[in-house]
Amino acid sequence: MKIWTLGNAAKLYSLNRIAAAAEQTTDPITIIDLGCGEGKNFMALMQHFPHIHYVGIEPSAADCAAARANLPAGRTTIIQGYAYEGIRPQLPQLHYDFVVSFSVLEHVYRRAEYFKFIAMCLKPDGRALINYDAGHFVQPSWKERLKNVVGPALARLGDESRYQAFVHEADAQRWIRAAGLTVVESGMFNTRLKGVYKTLPESHRADFMARWLDLELWMNQLGIAYNDSLAHTWFTRYFELAPV
Repeated sequence: MKIWTLGNAAKLYSLNRIAAAAEQTTDPITIIDLGCGEGKNFMALMQHFPHIHYVGIEPSAADCAAARANLPAGRTTIIQGYAYEGIRPQLPQLHYDFVVSFSVLEHVYRRAEYFKFIAMCLKPDGRALINYDAGHFVQPSWKERLKNVVGPALARLGDESRYQAFVHEADAQRWIRAAGLTVVESGMFNTRLKGVYKTLPESHRADFMARWLDLELWMNQLGIAYNDSLAHTWFTRYFELAPV
């Protein structure tokens, strides 16, 4: 297995999905990454597949600058802002093969609008790969507890930059339906093996990633029905979405 990213099984699974599509064609594969950060998740993938074209949206100016430095300039567009409808005129194209959102939804304030933006950006046969995390909320440090109170309060006053709140399963399903999307696949990732990964020597981390992902994929095949209480064990929720 090619290891496209380290430290997060859900992200690796999503990138494997894109890599599988890229291996089937030499035509351009277009990706829009909502909350792209420094773009590090796509460095290896874009180096390996020269026909991937990437758009990243990111509110942080510093992260935007880092993403532009990390990713190939000729195939990369980075836009500073929030992934809502108002930013759409800045996009180099309107519809994409893949919309991705990695560890971002828990920091999104206007979540119904966010899912509508995801739907607007997809090609008719496109896919959205969404994963979001619960670690800020199920085992929070005192700093995280403070953010969980202060962030929502500031967002109500117009500053979304520090927002974070737990994503409830029923709400996510409702936003997906309201946006005109359907769930193609769902899963749970990043058990406490994520903590084990951090203890390993760097020389063994790639091998561990492959074994970690295989184990969690096997567990996903056991028919466990996800609910909010499982966020204490499975820190990341995953969806593959398609237009209805």
